[in-house]
Amino acid sequence: MAKKPPIAPSSADAAEHDAAAPARPARFHGATLAGADFDDADLRGARFHNVALAEAELDDVDLRGARFHNVALTEVDLDDIDLRGARLHNVALAEAELDDVDLRGARLHNVALAAASLDDVSLAGARIDDADAAGTRWSDVSLRGARLEASDLREVEITGCNIVGLTIDGVRIDRLLEDAKRRASASPTPEAAAKDVASGKKRKAKRPAPAR
Repeated sequence: MAKKPPIAPSSADAAEHDAAAPARPARFHGATLAGADFDDADLRGARFHNVALAEAELDDVDLRGARFHNVALTEVDLDDIDLRGARLHNVALAEAELDDVDLRGARLHNVALAAASLDDVSLAGARIDDADAAGTRWSDVSLRGARLEASDLREVEITGCNIVGLTIDGVRIDRLLEDAKRRASASPTPEAAAKDVASGKKRKAKRPAPAR
């Protein structure tokens, strides 16, 4: 199946969309919405507090600037979701499926992502701290300029991702990888090292005996 292009509306479409923004952001407090289905919804600036959304399905939902606090999103299916500038605090996203999700500039604190799958997701400029991302799979994810702090990244699988400017606990990962590649290219391969050892032994064996 062809991958859908990331969220990138034209300036004209964006202006029209902004003009039709909801006058008052939706508020969900103490709601049980497990298994709910949100499709083609405008929830910009929405507030979710103490909400159960486990196993819910969200497709083509605008959640720019939304706030999530103490929200259960375990095993949720997020497809074509705009979460730019959103704030997620104490949110459970374990085993969730995120496909074509825009989280640019978002802030994620104490978020559980264990065993989640992220595909075609943008976390450019996002700030993530105290997150549990153990066993997650990241494919075609933009981490450009993202910052991760004090997070569990054990057994994370990252493929085809943009990590330019990515910082983990104060360390620039792209520079770290570049240094590792330079050291690897400067060091002889195991095969070359073995050949050097073998040739050295041959030269030693051919050394003439000292004259008496």
